[in-house]
Amino acid sequence: MKMFNYLNTLKDYLTSIRKLENYLSFDVSFASTWKIPKKFVQEDKFLNNGETEDGRISLSFVCEFDEPSVELIYENIIGIIKFNLEKEEKDRLFEEKVKELKTIFDKQNLDSLKELKIGINESQPTVDEPRNRKRTKETPIITTEE
Repeated sequence: MKMFNYLNTLKDYLTSIRKLENYLSFDVSFASTWKIPKKFVQEDKFLNNGETEDGRISLSFVCEFDEPSVELIYENIIGIIKFNLEKEEKDRLFEEKVKELKTIFDKQNLDSLKELKIGINESQPTVDEPRNRKRTKETPIITTEE
């Protein structure tokens, strides 16, 4: 991937990239409500810098200055972003569906509601969606959610 593409996907979260001897540090900031799943953090290459002046979480991801390490850090940061954006969308969708259900319950009679069924169409992964794509190392301890 070209450097611009990497930086463009991180532009809303990336605050700086620093070279420290033979290491790179990717400094990012996320909303204070965001969670950092353990599966996206290598504890010896991660630093929680605390809260910024505007109330965001400031984090640093450090890696050796080589292609596989930079790729892994990039994938981990993208994983955190995707995880939290999906969680926000699920929360929004949940609130929307609760409102829809309230409307249904207000309009329908009790006998109809007793027959109400809720289902989900589950699709199987396609060739483009591998089942177990995992390029991160699990870490034993961090004060975040999974």
